[in-house]
Amino acid sequence: MDNIAIIGVGALGHRHLQSMVDLQDDYNIYAVEINEEIIKVLNSEFPKVNFITTVEDLPKELEAVVIATNSNVRRLLFEQLINHANVKNIIFEKVLFQKEEDYYFVQDKLNELEIHAWVNCARREWDSYKLLEEELKAYDEMHISAIGGNWGIGCNAIHILDIIEYLSGNEIEILDISKLENKVVESKRKGYYEFFGTILGTAGRCKNYSVTCIEDSDLPFRIEITTEKSRYMIDEANNYLLISNAQSNWQWEKREFKQVYQSQMTGRVIKSILDDGNCNLSDYSSSMKLHLKYILPLIDFFKNNGMEENICPIT
Repeated sequence: MDNIAIIGVGALGHRHLQSMVDLQDDYNIYAVEINEEIIKVLNSEFPKVNFITTVEDLPKELEAVVIATNSNVRRLLFEQLINHANVKNIIFEKVLFQKEEDYYFVQDKLNELEIHAWVNCARREWDSYKLLEEELKAYDEMHISAIGGNWGIGCNAIHILDIIEYLSGNEIEILDISKLENKVVESKRKGYYEFFGTILGTAGRCKNYSVTCIEDSDLPFRIEITTEKSRYMIDEANNYLLISNAQSNWQWEKREFKQVYQSQMTGRVIKSILDDGNCNLSDYSSSMKLHLKYILPLIDFFKNNGMEENICPIT
């Protein structure tokens, strides 16, 4: 059988692996994890998965690999992987890397080795967002707002920026961080940091967007979209969408908006890649452009807040 693998099976990697085991009848599955205590726990849950502690223990031929480590070691593990094995497809977790040069290094290697790669901004794989994107094609412009309390904007804003590009059908043109609060705080992950405030910008048909995180607030996270003829309010956590328009006299109509968990998704995405050569996730090149628009101003932001130069310490 052909081989697939995941590198890093911490909290998020564990959820990837839960979905990847759907493919275990057709593929040998390998999981790289340096923490042997984690391996002991997962061995009983995934008896058919081959757990190893180094990239060099992977097979030399790999059909697909998920790299689900933290951002600070992702380039290093990518280098180890491509130096060790012939890899056909890679799914990277986000935020991709902390340094600007890492993005270009990885892009050059992917092109050189003809590796197909995607970035796991996963909302593009939700059927509910696919249906909404199709519905929004009827409108000439839109305005998008995402707001909530303490939702981890540093780590998670790239997901929202990606879905803004998806729904508008346009790349983000302006990304303005001048409305961020001039402070950073330690995140839940040691060595990484978070911030608060608002990111503003434009993206083609999306005439303006705002992405806001409020400190010391339990305000539920919501995404609101306004077009010239309709309004939408998405509550992902509670799996519903509210819609109002002139035809309904602007009364809210409630629809199901189903969140898809990573543990339900990764196996399906890998199967699509291996069967059809593609998936709905952003390809590496497109996501790299968006990442750089996001992290380059943040590198200066963190420097101005006393952090190490040329590093964006988010993951």
